[in-house]
Amino acid sequence: MASQTEILRLLRLVSPYKSSTDKVRLGSNGDGGYVVNDDLAGLEGAFSLGIGQEVSFDLALARLGFPVFQYDPTVNGPPVDHPLFLFRKIGWASKNGPETRSLIGMLEENNLTNSNNLLLKFDVEGAEWHALKGMSEREFGRWRIIVAEFHWFQQLNNPEFFKTAQEVFELLTTRHIVTHIHPNNNAGLTFLEGVVVPNVLEVTFLRRDRGTFVPSRDPIPSSLDYPNAAERPDIILNAFHR
Repeated sequence: MASQTEILRLLRLVSPYKSSTDKVRLGSNGDGGYVVNDDLAGLEGAFSLGIGQEVSFDLALARLGFPVFQYDPTVNGPPVDHPLFLFRKIGWASKNGPETRSLIGMLEENNLTNSNNLLLKFDVEGAEWHALKGMSEREFGRWRIIVAEFHWFQQLNNPEFFKTAQEVFELLTTRHIVTHIHPNNNAGLTFLEGVVVPNVLEVTFLRRDRGTFVPSRDPIPSSLDYPNAAERPDIILNAFHR
């Protein structure tokens, strides 16, 4: 079981920084909307992994003129259509298969292997850990912005899961820096070794070459955030901030 010190050290890997680039909310004022840095000009495409029945984020990007490549094996298509949506009923995994694609595989089949101006968003209900584990630092250099929903933080007391989470966050923060976090209030909290941990955490990353950064003391949630479950209060992570 991880110690309190180890848990805190891991959580600091997703401690947010304030960027020289302002932030904007894309998508709904609720579940499915995300906060990203307003560094969208020049994007060559966005990849949305896990869409379910909520594509307001994708729609906001498409309306700005960006093609959105959607992957989800659990639905037959997006709930609304847009000319810039390209949907595939395929899952995300660490390797290509008959019904799965790796991130590199997705880039290859969309002719974007030479681009480094891409946005990646994923909400795949826990499959992210296996898909990300073992990827190389170089593979992430292509993504200017990464918007992620990480699940299962309540399992950080499991040594195997803790090791995976640590490897994933160390990998993601090599070329990127966390600029926004928001706990999903629909998933609850867990008390681990004296540390209160949200079970599901939304995290926004910006590539380090896209701005300058200083540690953030901004409120969590911020003025751009909304509860995922509207009938419940949002989770406050900095009640003791002045």
